[in-house]
Amino acid sequence: MENTSNYKRILGFITLAAGCAAAACMYFAAITVEYHFEVFSEPTLLLQFAHNYKSAYWFLLSDMAGYYLLLLPAIFYLHQQYKYRSPWVPLLSFSGLAYVLTGAIGAAVLAATWPGLMEQYTSAPEADKQSITLIFNTITLAVTKGLWNILEVIFAGAWWIGFGVLLRRDYKILGLLSIVAGAACLLDSFGTIIDAPIIAEIGVNVYLLAGIVWPTMLGVHLIRKSNTEFRADSVASFSINVNRDSYVEA
Repeated sequence: MENTSNYKRILGFITLAAGCAAAACMYFAAITVEYHFEVFSEPTLLLQFAHNYKSAYWFLLSDMAGYYLLLLPAIFYLHQQYKYRSPWVPLLSFSGLAYVLTGAIGAAVLAATWPGLMEQYTSAPEADKQSITLIFNTITLAVTKGLWNILEVIFAGAWWIGFGVLLRRDYKILGLLSIVAGAACLLDSFGTIIDAPIIAEIGVNVYLLAGIVWPTMLGVHLIRKSNTEFRADSVASFSINVNRDSYVEA
């Protein structure tokens, strides 16, 4: 029992860290574009803020950690918790893993290419800036529209909605938030596929907010649950020791 409560406590802190890293991602993103958030509707305009290449680097690293990699333990935890509740759980867990890996790969690619290209752009002559812009735009569109806003969010939508339905039975608010996050992901993908920027933007904005709130709520819930189980286990152990001592004295 103690091992289980410790596991949930560690898992809770890791999941909570995911929410914090996702919030940090938004912070570094705001610094990168100097609070001109409309740039995110057309990421190729980021070269206007090429001098902020260092904050762009931390923006992408915190994105990779918060929105993706730090969610891995939660994906496996939910799989273990609900694997006997529905025959769809293996497919849903695969979707969660695919979401995390696809998104993290995209963030890693941009973290490896954006800062260098942005730094070169700040000091390059006009003739070279055109070539840098072409390379930057190609890589950016491949990741943001291809990997992120079409493929990744389909996997994320399936994972969040599927487990949202299962979570709703035990944790209503968290389950409903999961369903909303999943629906936003599918809306983002649909809007990108049919080239409807307004629809895609609504979806991605809800997803970005949910990506902060959802792991924060789950992390806090797991920490509280582990503390409750630890106290219950301590009381049970104390009772067993008292009963044993009473038996010995008798």
